[in-house]
Amino acid sequence: MRRLFFYVNVIFTTAAQRCVDTDANNSDFFAWDIAQPPPLLSALFPNSTQLQSAWETFPLLSKVAFVDDLQQNDQSTKNTIPVILHDRSSILPLQSEKDSGKDPMLSLLTVDDTISIISQPAMTHGVDYKLAKKIVQNGEEFLGILPKPFYSIDEIISHFNYGGFSVVIDRMHRRWAPVALLATRLEDELNSIKVGVNMYLTPEATLPGSEAGKKQGFEAHWDWMDVIVIQISGRKLWSVANEATVYLSNKDQKRKPTIEEIQHYVQSPARFSEFTLCPGDALYIPRGHIHNASTVLINNDASTNNGPLDNCPSSPTAEMATLLNWNGPSLHLTFGVEQSCEGTLESLLHHALNLYFGGHRAFDSVAIPAESCYSGSQAASKHDIKWEAILHHALAAVARKSHVCDFPSFHDTSAKREDCKGSASLRRSLPLGLSEKSDSKQYAHVKKAFLHALDIFKSSASITATADFVQTLQKPPSDPELSFCFPGYSVEHVVACPDSLMSLNEREFKQVLTDFHEKTSTNFHAALNYLDKFGNAIREKSRSQG
Repeated sequence: MRRLFFYVNVIFTTAAQRCVDTDANNSDFFAWDIAQPPPLLSALFPNSTQLQSAWETFPLLSKVAFVDDLQQNDQSTKNTIPVILHDRSSILPLQSEKDSGKDPMLSLLTVDDTISIISQPAMTHGVDYKLAKKIVQNGEEFLGILPKPFYSIDEIISHFNYGGFSVVIDRMHRRWAPVALLATRLEDELNSIKVGVNMYLTPEATLPGSEAGKKQGFEAHWDWMDVIVIQISGRKLWSVANEATVYLSNKDQKRKPTIEEIQHYVQSPARFSEFTLCPGDALYIPRGHIHNASTVLINNDASTNNGPLDNCPSSPTAEMATLLNWNGPSLHLTFGVEQSCEGTLESLLHHALNLYFGGHRAFDSVAIPAESCYSGSQAASKHDIKWEAILHHALAAVARKSHVCDFPSFHDTSAKREDCKGSASLRRSLPLGLSEKSDSKQYAHVKKAFLHALDIFKSSASITATADFVQTLQKPPSDPELSFCFPGYSVEHVVACPDSLMSLNEREFKQVLTDFHEKTSTNFHAALNYLDKFGNAIREKSRSQG
């Protein structure tokens, strides 16, 4: 493909000055005031009330359309994903003043820019960027990544053009100034702890409508963060599950979908939506929803059942398609809104537990002496297991009652599913900077949710479920970034012998829970302050690394 080779020849004079040093809720949990819609989110999703309703609940598509498409907007489609159709002028706020008059997408990032970034000497393959593509073996999907730590530009271009490998650049918010600015704006508008950005450049498809001609960078998967996708140039066909496989997935719940889950996802069109992202389009995917994407040649003149969802805006001329960057490789950015273990309703209760055990000693703090957990001389060098650690893990177990609340649910009764909706609500995110003075309505709502979460914790926690959860922690994750955590987690909280938990007295366990419940109902404001303090500390640390 001569196109990409040409990009390499021009990048160093057109874009290097913008490169950052490589070393260097749903409607119940609004992250913003509905009366004052944030400018950036309103540019990406012009009807911001729809984004508020979709947040952490269902996917939402925002598509650029021409006048004819807007007037035709009957949305006669087999998809169930809600769609916002808008004209191209709404995305102009994405660009800076100095880029005024340019295409707003290309002022953010170009294919030239991506080559400039991976040309930096400090960029290591497998760490900072990947050459990757989907591989299917025996009906199961895998992510294939090339093995070497360093590749020349010529090698990258060859693997891209002839091997069908996508270029994936991680942590773009630390590498490219316009992207870093956009990520910071999203953090501020969403009042979130961190927004990380990855970039995906995928080769153009080779055969119209053919599976063999599709180019995919990743296997079907779900993310542990909420994702906002912005299509920069080219076109990409997306499939997104309408229901979550792991509802509001925590990062330590992230795993590869099973074959059974993938089959459930693809065997019925009612379970997923399929559509094409074009330059300027945006897509919101809640965490836990399976999705995949590929480049595929699409005939804009073909008659389909999806109307404007299948194609880029109607245009009879090739010149217009070229002007709007429809052709060539697909380039998109994913903005991951990360709550980690610091920004959820569960996090708020962990802070409340820290406050409780810091100020109340109604019960002996030692639940399991070291000698009951370790044998012989080992016990002398180990710590006792305290009630504080057990209740933190009991809370985490309640918030991860995944066996009864994940979709697809193959064996669960409706009663169990209702129960899981209550426990899974502990995974909902909370905005930073919330106070009674700044937003009394939302403050009151979150306080009500906090009290309800206390009730859920008290009624749902058990020694057996806690021991089962602790058992899952004995095997470390393959990716250390997906390790279990909660605010203030330290070696003192490690429960190294889950079997010993079963020796605990259930009645005493319930007594501790009851005492915590009674004494914590008045600690909402203090716990919220701690959540804000810890969350902002993580945010500032992340920004200082950019």
